[in-house]
Amino acid sequence: MKKTLILSPILIVFFGIVLNFPEFLMGSPASIKNLIVTLIYIIVWTLILKTSSTSKNDKVMKFYSVFWILTLLSAIITGYVNITNAIVDWAIPFAIVFLTQWYGITFFTESFLVSTVIIIIASLIMVIMTLLSIKKG
Repeated sequence: MKKTLILSPILIVFFGIVLNFPEFLMGSPASIKNLIVTLIYIIVWTLILKTSSTSKNDKVMKFYSVFWILTLLSAIITGYVNITNAIVDWAIPFAIVFLTQWYGITFFTESFLVSTVIIIIASLIMVIMTLLSIKKG
């Protein structure tokens, strides 16, 4: 069970990067495919967190909380770049790993900043959920 709880997020992240990266890289408008990938990503993560929290595996939940903190920080940096036009090339690998799966959100909005705020909110919720689960355990 523990291997599944670690392997599933890795696979869904990889799946999201592979399928959303071409549009993410080029800044193309999100397609239905990107939206579906993002929705699957959200659904799978919701199921993973639900399963992990009921199994009361604190080590796995700590791993997840680090992942979601890094996603949150990547989104905050992206928001900062969107607002200030700052150049933070060192953050590009983090954006690829943690934000590519979310590219389908841009299907609903013309603004990368709005999409980034949505990712920040979702990531913050995930961080809170993982930390609360650890605290309960």
